[in-house]
Amino acid sequence: MAGVPDADFGQRLMAWVVVRAGSEVDEGTLKAYVRANLASYKVPREIVFIPHLPRNATGKVLKRELRRIHDA
Repeated sequence: MAGVPDADFGQRLMAWVVVRAGSEVDEGTLKAYVRANLASYKVPREIVFIPHLPRNATGKVLKRELRRIHDA
């Protein structure tokens, strides 16, 4: 999860999810799980499913690349 620009609040929470092969999950199910286990302000407004997370040579997730996916 990371913050992305929002016209009303400046930033909002967004999550990018990679689903394992053979698994099925939808945005509503994930939001319900997060809502049940975390504070309400930590529930992302939008969840985007992507094939893989962009990583650098050491394996760290590149949040700036995720934000570019959002802007596209």
